[in-house]
Amino acid sequence: MGRMDGKIAVVTGSGSGIGRGVAVMFAKEGAKVVCADFNEEEGNATLAMVKEVGEGIFVRTNVRIKDDIRNLLSKTLEAYGKVTTLFNSAGILVHAPFLEHTDEDYERLTETNFRGYYWMMQTFMPSLVEHGHSSITNVASISVIKPESDAYLYGAMKAGIDKMTRDLIREFSPQGVRLNVICPGPVQTNLTPEWVRNNPEIQAEICKEVCPVGRLGKPEDIAYAAVWLASDEADWVTGSTIVVDGGACNMG
Repeated sequence: MGRMDGKIAVVTGSGSGIGRGVAVMFAKEGAKVVCADFNEEEGNATLAMVKEVGEGIFVRTNVRIKDDIRNLLSKTLEAYGKVTTLFNSAGILVHAPFLEHTDEDYERLTETNFRGYYWMMQTFMPSLVEHGHSSITNVASISVIKPESDAYLYGAMKAGIDKMTRDLIREFSPQGVRLNVICPGPVQTNLTPEWVRNNPEIQAEICKEVCPVGRLGKPEDIAYAAVWLASDEADWVTGSTIVVDGGACNMG
């Protein structure tokens, strides 16, 4: 038996990185997984990985478009009749000094990293309430906790998601929906600059400064926490912000 047997899990941003790692591990643990991503090629690549270990479908979804989100819910219910688990990880990252952030940066980050999460939760919440014994996990960042340079808008949006998630438990946890946040540290994903991803020496230098465990994170490191939060083992866990960062928040 898997820890997520009987769960119907929707994972946004599943075309790469943390979302892909979570989608595959959810499937390994017995969930039927709905992979959602705006990139059809990468989303279908994730679906192939999911099908190697379990069951799932792919629905092309841009979380900046509300009709896409409505279609995602419709396709999920059409395929599986219910939804029990929502994992929101679709996001973008913009690094720039504060005075160099542009209005376009603000709009892209707001629409993807905040409004997309808001629309996903608002659209899926009635179905999660109807099923009961459901969960939402939102991906934020250690920038919620630890000040970071050159990611000011990104950090502000992630802090907003953390706050909104914890506030929503007052209304929806009594109705059977648990809501939690994962704050990843420096995880190697497609958002990691290429000059870091492909250079072990630079990674080692970064780890000396920010990661006491001696390595950068992997999507699977976040996925283990995600499985626990979505499983019945975490039945009494709601409104929590879980930091998974290799100790980075405790460095300087």
